[in-house]
Amino acid sequence: MITASTAINHADATEPVEVEADLLIVGGTESGCAAAVQAARMGVQKIVLVNDIDWLGGQFSAEGLGAIDENRAHKYNGTVPIPRSGLFREVIDKIETKNAELYGGIRRPGNTRVITTARPVVSESVFRDLLAPYERSGQIQRFSDFRVARVIMDNHTVRGAEFVTTDATRQVNSLVVHARMTIDASDWGDVIQASGARWDTGIDAQAEFGEPRAPQTNQPTTDLAPITYCMILVEQDQESLYPEPETYDPRYFTGTWGWIQEEFAYTTRRLVDGKGFTEIDHPDVLLINSPQIDYPLDSLPANVVAELERNEVGASKKTLVAMTAAQREIVFRDAKRHTLRYYYHLQQNFPKFRRMALSNEFGTSDRLPPKPYVRESLRLVARHIVREQEVDGFGGYSNYATTMFPDAVFSWQFEKDFHPTQRTWVTDKGNAGPWEATFRGKRRFGLGGTGLAVFPLRSLVPEKIHGLLGAQKNLGYTSIVGSSCRLHDQSMHVGQASGAVAAISLRNHIDPAAIYLRPDQLAQIWEGLLHPDSGVPLAIWPFSDTDPYDDGFVAIQQLALRRLLGLGPTDTAFQPDQIANNAWLQRVQDAITNAGYSAPSIEFAPTATRRDVAISLWNHLKSQPVPDPIRIRPSDADDDGISDVDDPLPFTAGTVSWQRPPETDGIPSSLAPFPAKTIAINFTSAKSATVAPFRNDVGHKFSSETGYGWQTDLGDNTRWRATNLGPLRDGFVFTRKQDVWQCEVDNGKWRVHVCMGDAAHEQTGQFLQVENVQVAEDVSTPAGVFHEATTDIEVNDGHITLTLGTPSGGNNTTINWLIAVPVPTEELPAQ
Repeated sequence: MITASTAINHADATEPVEVEADLLIVGGTESGCAAAVQAARMGVQKIVLVNDIDWLGGQFSAEGLGAIDENRAHKYNGTVPIPRSGLFREVIDKIETKNAELYGGIRRPGNTRVITTARPVVSESVFRDLLAPYERSGQIQRFSDFRVARVIMDNHTVRGAEFVTTDATRQVNSLVVHARMTIDASDWGDVIQASGARWDTGIDAQAEFGEPRAPQTNQPTTDLAPITYCMILVEQDQESLYPEPETYDPRYFTGTWGWIQEEFAYTTRRLVDGKGFTEIDHPDVLLINSPQIDYPLDSLPANVVAELERNEVGASKKTLVAMTAAQREIVFRDAKRHTLRYYYHLQQNFPKFRRMALSNEFGTSDRLPPKPYVRESLRLVARHIVREQEVDGFGGYSNYATTMFPDAVFSWQFEKDFHPTQRTWVTDKGNAGPWEATFRGKRRFGLGGTGLAVFPLRSLVPEKIHGLLGAQKNLGYTSIVGSSCRLHDQSMHVGQASGAVAAISLRNHIDPAAIYLRPDQLAQIWEGLLHPDSGVPLAIWPFSDTDPYDDGFVAIQQLALRRLLGLGPTDTAFQPDQIANNAWLQRVQDAITNAGYSAPSIEFAPTATRRDVAISLWNHLKSQPVPDPIRIRPSDADDDGISDVDDPLPFTAGTVSWQRPPETDGIPSSLAPFPAKTIAINFTSAKSATVAPFRNDVGHKFSSETGYGWQTDLGDNTRWRATNLGPLRDGFVFTRKQDVWQCEVDNGKWRVHVCMGDAAHEQTGQFLQVENVQVAEDVSTPAGVFHEATTDIEVNDGHITLTLGTPSGGNNTTINWLIAVPVPTEELPAQ
């Protein structure tokens, strides 16, 4: 659903406070704070930050999400795929330092699934400290407890906004900010809505963007990721029991999520483990943020519907984004009631929770956070909408994304991760009775990860409105992509990027929409993000092994962003301490020349590392003008039939950043219709669909009924990777020793095509024979890269025989598919 709001021009208010600014930032979220600091560091002199509450820091603090989620490839294992960087790194380092002061020197006291935890009040103080130097100097002026009432428009350009107070005790009830540029870092895209910019919300149907996992329909339009009112619980010396809520019913919590028992509930988002560290003398502190208290928004309980309809006829049918602030508060109150029901439920069912009391750190009457955890806001209809197929890893999620945008402003990687978006009524009372949060279709946890991806500047910029940039979760992406790009670090990175884009736009008096076609100005944004006057550089290019504090980090980033390193889709580690051999040096020199730079003539010592070379090269190249890309046509620079305004890669033909030799893509060179008697087998998991004319082999022993199978049962040796590469590549059968597969065929000549590999993991040391022909000997396949081979054989015993692995075993040998075609007599060699 696309929505366009009507902009309201500024009208006089009763004695408003009026402020002139270069940059207005709406929202004291983590994104808003990062935007303000980045813009200040890049020289913007008059920055006004307006927040609807006093708390700063968004998810970290006001939303109570003290277990800090960040970039992750697949699982919680204490690592991140891209080293922490930028303002997020600064905030995390300060949080961990404060933790050490509070908890006996332990920087990460949670002892839980995420890496860093912090009480929300601690995180809030860190954000306050982050802004403080710029507030003291007057470069940032902050106003709390004001929300957007109107946006000041000049034709199609945002010129500021008028705000009304959210604090009834405040003497000044109106604030007007006139600004040259505005960033919307609010929870619900307040400026975007009031400016008349187009926006979207809810489900994207597959026909809209062609996303593989999108459903056929966009219904219901109210289906957003759920909000959650988190709880911070602190251990007490004695029982601290919460009274039974009037609306309590155990059936809210004992169905789909009844498997969550005491230990999981207690430890999965623990902030302080007072018993797990001898150094810590402090009670346990927990964050409760479990699916039981996710509050779906697709349909609402009867009491909420009634209250909304009394407020405005039809209000209960609106998406939460489109509701007024007063209408959202009706929903929020019920979400809080639900959280407190669960608190009572925990105490009644699990003894450990009987001594856990709600923290008073928020200063609210109900001791819940001042805001719910907001997973999904509106989605900006931007100059480019980032799609699922663009961020999927090229051949596998451990690789770079399929489309690496040339106007990258930050990097990220995460699962496509929907919390339950559907409310299911669990009794015959329907919407007047208990309910639980459930999944709708494929909108669920862990839909496979993205690749190592970059986010384009264009997706911060509205399609038609000027003077406005998106931030926080008000971005130009689809719902599926938004589910993977909504975490603490990502929201800070996008705010930092918006702040940098605003600074360069103001400095050069240029519309941000034009920058993606201006490499010289894009380079100024990169310079501001990589060379802060103070603080930590931002990882814009997603190398897995270069830390912002490492020597040469900036040089490596600058070369990668300009595509001067000759990278392939699996080159996600730079390997800075590896010796720079001649082949690598030649690849880099070719990339530099092809990009239009004058390649410096430098002699490198035989012991020079890649880091040494990167530093030296950047020192020589950074003084050169940024080459203008070759433009073949005025509105289609690369002449690929996709206009620049629609092209994710305007200077590269097509929409895919990487090309792969056909023999490694895992795709059969020819598909049906096959010649008569062709044998086509898809070696896969029972989870796989069948792709005609292939027949699925799921590791079962040879059967005369099917005419094919294994000498030993390999049913437990199948895998399904779900990386979106499709049934022929996402599944495989494997052996760790040596196993034999056979298929009944007519005697005679056959041409056999086989494919080996793993869509998600590297596999090393693989061996495969077809009859007595060795088609793979000690072959390694990187994640998402395949080994395809074709050989002609002669069958004399009525079977094609494959032999996988070696008798000594040790490594996995995989097989994805086989196509065996009888060779016509006329193709046989002359005798």
